[in-house]
Amino acid sequence: MHRSHDTGGTETPTNVRQCRRMEEKNSFDLKTVKVHRTTEATVFEVAFVILAIIVWGIIIWMIHRAPDIVPTHFDASGKPNAYGSPSGIIIPCIILTAGAILCMGIAYFPRHINMPFKITNIRQVEWTIRLIRVMGITLLLMPLAVVYMMLSKSSPSLVPLLGVLGLLHLEIIVFIILINKAK
Repeated sequence: MHRSHDTGGTETPTNVRQCRRMEEKNSFDLKTVKVHRTTEATVFEVAFVILAIIVWGIIIWMIHRAPDIVPTHFDASGKPNAYGSPSGIIIPCIILTAGAILCMGIAYFPRHINMPFKITNIRQVEWTIRLIRVMGITLLLMPLAVVYMMLSKSSPSLVPLLGVLGLLHLEIIVFIILINKAK
């Protein structure tokens, strides 16, 4: 059995397993990771496109059947305080959809993903990429929640919007735990 010696504050490995762990930690560089197309990525992207078509079909249908003037802004109590054309709702929906598309694209460039901790191995990269793809699909529901909130026949409700935000937070928490366990 090998014993570690005092080397002035640096850790000396005492066995092969520790040596390999140190090499992994010291040699892993996120900037060199290249993400290639996989079956998993294709499944996520096909699901994203199908969901985008469905969501935008519903959005266009809801805008088409809306009255000429709809509430476009609400105060803190949920009462409308501004009105406009239903087509004005399309701009925020396009911006939210662009954010979802950005998530799906950034999954191919993990070095640009901002995480609250340092990614130290390839398993963490894989989980991070999955997180971003799942978030992209969930973000695609946000425009639908906004349109439903603004164009619903009954009084406006934040429930759909808060539901999507709650789901996003839950996904982030679960995936952060999984990424941390992958160390």
